[in-house]
Amino acid sequence: MNIEYRWTESHFIRLALYDFELGPRSGRGKATMLLVIFTLAGLLAINIVHRGFTYSVWDLVLVAAGLCWYALRGTLMIRMFKRAFKRSGMDGVNLKYNLEEEQIKIQVDAKPEQTLEWSTIKRVIRTQEGFLVYPGPMWLPAAKIEDGRTTEELAAFLQRKVVDYRDKSQHKLKLKD
Repeated sequence: MNIEYRWTESHFIRLALYDFELGPRSGRGKATMLLVIFTLAGLLAINIVHRGFTYSVWDLVLVAAGLCWYALRGTLMIRMFKRAFKRSGMDGVNLKYNLEEEQIKIQVDAKPEQTLEWSTIKRVIRTQEGFLVYPGPMWLPAAKIEDGRTTEELAAFLQRKVVDYRDKSQHKLKLKD
């Protein structure tokens, strides 16, 4: 099975957002976020109780800053991803993946072809728009499958080849690019 496409900022942002929401570190990020929120809320509550349930301007500023940060974090992430893509120098690179029974062959522009054995692939996550392949992640967009193959055929092939296959095709991105 062949997948060939031009690497663009849109592909990079989609990959980064899906990796953030579904990747191996997503649970750790959610736990850290909850820990920070509960810690700050607890400190604010203790401070208010200590002062006899009177609010100060700084308490309201702290709450407003927290709400602004929570509301703007998606925009800040998109901005950070765009900066990372521009610094990478990968804009317009042609990627070609050849998925065979024994290995994956990867061709990046005119550089030498690289191969990955299936035993090195630890996880595949299916999304609405394609597949995240770890380690990496590498992005295999479903719309770019060649040779008349379907997304379902690619999904069945990857499921057969990889031990940790997860179907998250119903997942909708919370953050938009």
